[in-house]
Amino acid sequence: MRIAELADLTDTTVRTIRYYHQIGLLPVPACQDGFRDYDLSHLARLARIRWLARAGIALVTIGAMLDDPDPASGAIRADLRAAVDAVDEQMRRLQGQRDRLTGLIDTVDTDGRLSPMPVAMARFYDRMQAGATDPQTRRVIRRERNFLELAFYRGDMPPESVLAYEGLTEASLAESSALFDEIADRVRRGERLEQPEMDAIATAVVDRIARRLGGDMPRLVRSIDQEVAQRAVDLYVRLADPGQRQLARVIGDAVLTTIEKGHAS
Repeated sequence: MRIAELADLTDTTVRTIRYYHQIGLLPVPACQDGFRDYDLSHLARLARIRWLARAGIALVTIGAMLDDPDPASGAIRADLRAAVDAVDEQMRRLQGQRDRLTGLIDTVDTDGRLSPMPVAMARFYDRMQAGATDPQTRRVIRRERNFLELAFYRGDMPPESVLAYEGLTEASLAESSALFDEIADRVRRGERLEQPEMDAIATAVVDRIARRLGGDMPRLVRSIDQEVAQRAVDLYVRLADPGQRQLARVIGDAVLTTIEKGHAS
């Protein structure tokens, strides 16, 4: 039979059959009248190849299986079990993908936006952005928001951090807005801060977080994964403006110290 008929009988393509020839998986038949002449042995082997391939077995493994003189050998069983493990892993990945998709649907249904950040955080930065009148302040707000989105996307932000953005009072929002204005003003003037000033700012940041979390802070701090917190600080410093990098490190170290003390208490 010709190659087109062989392809039709095995529900495959001529191109696939030629590829099997190329990798040595299917023998190349002798030619008759200038055309390759396939017989029943080629048809049977190709059918077995396609049968195993559809089960998810790699082509390189299929060749070894078909050429094994003992079909009940331990090697074939091991290959089949490995194929099952690979399918199980693929199913886990697909389930994770499905969970993420349903989470995206929930996010859109709940808040009408797509962001790896929790909704409370996204709403906070929307509020800050809407209330900012100075372009430099808006850039500072946008930069911080972009950092947080990246950190959540990378898994480098403790999930407990969202609690500092929930249930904010008007006074807390006004305080945050004033802080963004202050940062923007410092960036605009290009001021170089001395160590005592940076320490004071870092202390103020930690105090503000403590006020927001209130009596739940000790419990929440103990629940934070310190490794994730360290990654968040490292990313924060890495993405800071060069002129603000030292201040970012001082603030990050102050937050990490607070977390370490909470775990030690």
